[in-house]
Amino acid sequence: MGGNRTIDTMTRRTLVFGPAYLDRVLHVDRPLVDPNTGPPLDQSVDGAWKFGEGLTFVDPLGAELVVELPADWPGPIGQVALSRALRDGNAAPHHAVTGLSWHDDLGGMGAGYAAALGGELISALGPDSDDTSQSIHTRLVRAEIPHHPIRIPAQGADWTLLVTSGRFGDKLPVGFRGCHARLTSLEPWTSEPCDLRVVASLPNALAAQALRAEGAGVRFFAPAMRNMTDETCPVADFAETIDILSCNRYEWDQLRDREQVAWRISILSITDGAAGSEVRFTSPSGEPGLVRVPPFPRNHPPRDTNRAGEAYAATLVRTLLDHGWRPGVADESLIQKAAVRASAAAALELDRVRFGFPTSAEIEATLLVGRVQG
Repeated sequence: MGGNRTIDTMTRRTLVFGPAYLDRVLHVDRPLVDPNTGPPLDQSVDGAWKFGEGLTFVDPLGAELVVELPADWPGPIGQVALSRALRDGNAAPHHAVTGLSWHDDLGGMGAGYAAALGGELISALGPDSDDTSQSIHTRLVRAEIPHHPIRIPAQGADWTLLVTSGRFGDKLPVGFRGCHARLTSLEPWTSEPCDLRVVASLPNALAAQALRAEGAGVRFFAPAMRNMTDETCPVADFAETIDILSCNRYEWDQLRDREQVAWRISILSITDGAAGSEVRFTSPSGEPGLVRVPPFPRNHPPRDTNRAGEAYAATLVRTLLDHGWRPGVADESLIQKAAVRASAAAALELDRVRFGFPTSAEIEATLLVGRVQG
């Protein structure tokens, strides 16, 4: 609802180019992968259905994740072929979890950043006759997110099956592509002037189109895994158009030529789960700067890790802009302040199981206490 939005940007105009999905969220009782093989799972993959009994995810290396479904599970059911390996070959060949509960929610990085930054959303939807498109539209209205849909005829909306282990820290968003896969142009919205232009999780060809357009004061890129592994239009081809980039460690490590990309971006932030986060920048003296902050302290385990990355990045960007930062160099003290506030926002987000983000007042109150108390 409106109280979930963080709109303290006064006259700043923010345009967000990115998807709004319908998320079917499935909460399970244990980690999605063996914790002994690495950190909690946090990656987006595409999926393809083969309908049948139960629910089984199969990755390209043959590893299976089998879910015992809740009694009231509305579907779909069957086998889902994943586009990427669950753990780069280190996942157990067979792993089983039990579904505890489920709910439908608004999802998609575009919707998330529009809500967290008080922005206008530009994304694709199917025709009015598509039930999923209608459900997404209704949820955007309830969240008070101004939306400028690009309608794709005869094509349903995207949706995501998001499996989350809650306090264990895993999340596996499996996307099923619809209208966004048919989207070829973001016009006329790329010609609209704005103070902040956000491009989130769109294919690189579209991302480059939006980031290269004139008229934006600051350009922020929030990639998904598919952006980092795209060899047809690699991030390095349009890195000079990016002022701020934020992603998680696993995504960053998959990017070829990542150091070349890093040198061409004013500010790069990388979140790393229990290891905290780091922000790379250029100091006023021209020297490379690096600020590391630990995870913000919490008194209790997370309820859900979904959207924590969006809460972190949105708060980082908003803090920088609120203090007058413009593309180029940055003072270490400002980077430190922005990263700590972002860490607090992410820690607060871990208590939310529904779509929404902490307000600036909630963040400031938490910073005064020094931990999330619950």
